[in-house]
Amino acid sequence: MIDLFAEPVSTNLAWRLVTAVLPSDATSAWGRTLQVFTSTLFAFCAVLIAYSTVSGIVQSAYTGKALGDRWHQIWTPLRVIVGAGLLLPLPSTGFSPAHYLLRDVVARGGINLADASWGVFVQTVASGETTILPVSSAGSTVAMSILRHEICAAVYNKAGKLWGWHAPSPEPAGSISGLGIPGYAQKLTWSYGPTCGHFSYTIPDDRPAFSSARREAVAEIISAYRVEAKRYAELAAETSGVSSADAVTRAISGKVLSSTIVQDIRTRGAAFDAKISEAARIEAATVEATSRSRLIENAKQEGFLSAGSYFRALGQISELTTAMTNEMPEDVAPRTDGDFGLALDRAFEVLRLQVSGEADRANLSANDFAAAGDEGSTFLVKLLAPISRGLAEWGASSSAGSGDAMSNLISSGHAMLSIAWTAIAAGATLMVASSNWFSSAVGAGGAADFLLGWGNWAIGGLMFIGGLRAYVIPILPFLFVLAAGIALVAALLEAMIALPLWCLKWMKMEGGDDFASEGVRMGLMLTVNVFLRPSLAILAYCGSYPVFDIVLRTMDAMWATAFLAQTGGAVVGLIGFLFMSIIQLYLTWYVSLKLFGQSWALPDRVLGWLGLPGTAGESSIASGAIGGMLGLAGRGLLPKAGVTMLAKGGKAK
Repeated sequence: MIDLFAEPVSTNLAWRLVTAVLPSDATSAWGRTLQVFTSTLFAFCAVLIAYSTVSGIVQSAYTGKALGDRWHQIWTPLRVIVGAGLLLPLPSTGFSPAHYLLRDVVARGGINLADASWGVFVQTVASGETTILPVSSAGSTVAMSILRHEICAAVYNKAGKLWGWHAPSPEPAGSISGLGIPGYAQKLTWSYGPTCGHFSYTIPDDRPAFSSARREAVAEIISAYRVEAKRYAELAAETSGVSSADAVTRAISGKVLSSTIVQDIRTRGAAFDAKISEAARIEAATVEATSRSRLIENAKQEGFLSAGSYFRALGQISELTTAMTNEMPEDVAPRTDGDFGLALDRAFEVLRLQVSGEADRANLSANDFAAAGDEGSTFLVKLLAPISRGLAEWGASSSAGSGDAMSNLISSGHAMLSIAWTAIAAGATLMVASSNWFSSAVGAGGAADFLLGWGNWAIGGLMFIGGLRAYVIPILPFLFVLAAGIALVAALLEAMIALPLWCLKWMKMEGGDDFASEGVRMGLMLTVNVFLRPSLAILAYCGSYPVFDIVLRTMDAMWATAFLAQTGGAVVGLIGFLFMSIIQLYLTWYVSLKLFGQSWALPDRVLGWLGLPGTAGESSIASGAIGGMLGLAGRGLLPKAGVTMLAKGGKAK
């Protein structure tokens, strides 16, 4: 059973705002200031009472009825008594009894009703499943890097056998060493010596299960490629190697080299990604379980104004799991300018020719096989390939059937950001490669600058889309709930100033068969508005949560088919994907504004169904602020998304 008039806890955000407007402190400067105003009105009230008394005596004497024919009602003197009692300022605080009724009955009851509604909603949400789906897309890159290290160690040991020189081959599970970074006290290292380099991963202090799963995934790749690397060692250390695609073809046909090296890299990379994603998914579920329990406790302590923080918590969880999933190893590549450099060059040349001769090389040419160098690819392709490949892998992962739509939206946004950062790193590598004397001599440096300028548009667009999906849209519910709280405070402040004037309406000698005369009914309806505003805002918010999920899922299910159907069968490349994502982002933005914006727009509109005044100015400041901010954010970037309409309560001009 809800106790509407129990005092909320001191940590309740809405109640703290109310007590800031109407404190109980006897030394309140605001109360003393208001006391001057109410005392003056009460003196004027005494004049009205004196006038009404004289007028009533005269009317009684003239008609022979108490208060005359016009005011011969029991309610008339009672109204005067009630008005004077509500207006009389208390000497201790300066506030009138009407103010305390507003705080301890109207505002307190409205807050408790909204808190109870939000508490039930939180418990229901916390008992469900909200899955953040981290997607790993670095498996092929990791597999190629490990293969190069293993080839280097095998060739070095084969060539240096006669001399007694040996490059260490680390255990597949690696070795743990200290790191000393807060949150990452240790790291896992696979060292191949000074010539063949090393690579390492950090070990999160509080994620041992994830670190163990990643360690096992790397060990599986090392164990497989340690055997594969022996082929290159025999070819590069004991022969003069191969120098043409035809020679590689003969080596493959003679079973000296693998005929499916690229497919094998992709397969092992996909297995690595799957294992890492599953481990990160388990970690995300663990983090979410803790987050849900804290959300329930937070709802009890802070009340309904904490409602908007739920989706931001999802965003932080997604950022954590995506960072863990897509962490790239710290890689020191093998050197070919030291001992047995010619043999190592021959081995890597064999690998390059082998990969470039396989049909699936395009998937590895720019990103996964950047070290091998696909000479047939242009500079721009090398820059943009990480984006297109990453988007393809992310788009191929099915996430529509699990979790809620907001979780998937956040997760996909962080996936886009991760892909964009990968492309930036690839662009930096290619820019360094073009900044040498030979490139300057042939003019390649200028071409690199030109193509990077065009590539920045694609990378920037992807980062913009990912940022809005991961950060901006999830914070809209918080902004709208906060705006609803500001509207409540503005309504209370307006009511506090208007209440003393409203009490004077009770002094007017009016007839009528009801206790509340026509002159005071408007004030009563505005008081009901203040009481219902918190609960209406939280009901609109809770209702928008499942509706947003259904609408966004429906749009996602239809969007790809609708967009791709208009291409007439043409292949949609990276630019097409970006335009498709931008239009989809606009639709998602519009849906978010229309649904979550009801938290402060709906209270003004619902009360119109009851014949009550929707707004008397109490939410105009908050509405204008949030609407102006969102309108400024979209100026020059997106079409109008109904912000002006929302600021006007959802009504058209």
